[in-house]
Amino acid sequence: ALIINGGNYYLLAFDSKKKKFLHFRVDRMKKVERIGEKRDGEKEFADVDLKTYTQRVFSMYGGEESRITLRFINPLLDTAIDRFGKKDVVYSKIDEKHFTVTAKVEVSNQFFGWLCGFGNKVKIVSPSPVVEEFKQYLDKMRGLYE
Repeated sequence: ALIINGGNYYLLAFDSKKKKFLHFRVDRMKKVERIGEKRDGEKEFADVDLKTYTQRVFSMYGGEESRITLRFINPLLDTAIDRFGKKDVVYSKIDEKHFTVTAKVEVSNQFFGWLCGFGNKVKIVSPSPVVEEFKQYLDKMRGLYE
């Protein structure tokens, strides 16, 4: 499939040996040739909702898909909707200042970097393994400055 993300076109391809999807920036591809072989991954592509795919993947860096819950401050509601959309996403009011978003995300360093851009205005609530992975990410970043 051909998809656009962040102003760039990507080829979304299924690697039948690794059993996962890979992304290739079209403008960086060289010496592309048609080899005439039947493509693999027909079943896998049938299971992908391309309309919501780029909402789960950050900067086209894939990761392990996880259903996560994030707590945001209320002024970031439009930002959250722009990022995650409304399909298969749950938005809940916590209090007068916060809401949560529960959505599928491919957890990656790019996702963590996106979160860091909000500073203390967003927090990963669950699942706990993703919270721990984010803490390790932050520790590595902090370690660069010690």
